[in-house]
Amino acid sequence: MAPTVLLSREYHEKHLRPVADEVHRLVDTGQVPGDGFASIVFHGDEHYLDLYWKGPVPAVITEAVDAWRARTREQARQEPAGPVSPDYEVRYRSAAYSRSEMDRAVDRFVSAVGEDPSEWSSVSPANDGSGLLLTYRPRTTRRIAPANAPTRDYEARAEHFAGIPVHTRTGSPETPTQGSRTSDAPPWYAGTDLTLADNSHCSTGIPGWVSNKRVLLTAAHCQTGGNVYNGQRVVGEVTAYDSGLDVAVVTTDKSTAARFYSGSWNSGDSRPLYGPARLDPGQSACFSGAVSGFHCELEVTRVGVHSPSGRTAATEVRSRSGGIAVAQGDSGGPAVANPQGDSMAPVGVIIAGNTDTKIPCNDTSTPTTCFSTGYYTPLDPVASRFGFSAL
Repeated sequence: MAPTVLLSREYHEKHLRPVADEVHRLVDTGQVPGDGFASIVFHGDEHYLDLYWKGPVPAVITEAVDAWRARTREQARQEPAGPVSPDYEVRYRSAAYSRSEMDRAVDRFVSAVGEDPSEWSSVSPANDGSGLLLTYRPRTTRRIAPANAPTRDYEARAEHFAGIPVHTRTGSPETPTQGSRTSDAPPWYAGTDLTLADNSHCSTGIPGWVSNKRVLLTAAHCQTGGNVYNGQRVVGEVTAYDSGLDVAVVTTDKSTAARFYSGSWNSGDSRPLYGPARLDPGQSACFSGAVSGFHCELEVTRVGVHSPSGRTAATEVRSRSGGIAVAQGDSGGPAVANPQGDSMAPVGVIIAGNTDTKIPCNDTSTPTTCFSTGYYTPLDPVASRFGFSAL
């Protein structure tokens, strides 16, 4: 009898990813009639993903899913003894609202209520397309509802502003993770220590190009102009930033490499980058920051998260084990995906930790604050805003 081979969640996500990418491509390029797409949610351990859609799923989508399903079945038949692909599946789910309807509701809510962290902490489209997910601190709200008012009263008022149903949970505003892979040299890698003009610390992000110039990304709350350093070495100059995305562009005249640091904060281990990629709820991610090091076993929990600080496009991740996702000082570092192989795909820029998820730090380059839930800005809006392309 052949030995049982246990397959990781990431292995299953790798086989589900192509159909998710194809659905996103069809939606993003306008090849799908109507406005029904709501979200994709991965369930890697159960070998399926949910596709939430408002109204009938268009034929172009079902045909793409059927073609992918046929390919995976054929692959399973041809795979040699060993890990055999299970029957991966797409499950169609009915959504009350499309993603664009929910995005417009977020804009209505923020416009009506304002960017007041005492009234709300974050707002995003609900993963199941049922409305919005809003976090807040019941003790501090005044305008939306009286302090410590029943949840139903707060939700009713929030729904009045948003125009669609709002689901709530308690939660504090996020904490920017400005804070080392302390001594680096060109070619610059992602995830090294970035010393700022005020002597605080952040991390270098994904290397790439903007207008034919070599650049590294970092977080805009770290610095919005002037030179940034690794120790005494000039890494480059911050030449552009966007506060809504919380991303800054560091232009460098030195060489860069499509690699990132993939060990602890004091390790020189690194891996190559390829991509980029994007992630949906339920998928796995990893963070690499100069202060706390490399952390995998992170799961995407929300996308399109808005905050009162003005951030408009964050993705939320949490540690499945309750361990460290991010620490102060990790801001700007790379969020990456595909932990199955040596090479990993860049997916975004680390920007914050969740205030309510502070945990002991253990091994970090300097005393700091650590969090089991963090946030990154995905690369799609960064590419659109700056003309950025990854190496």
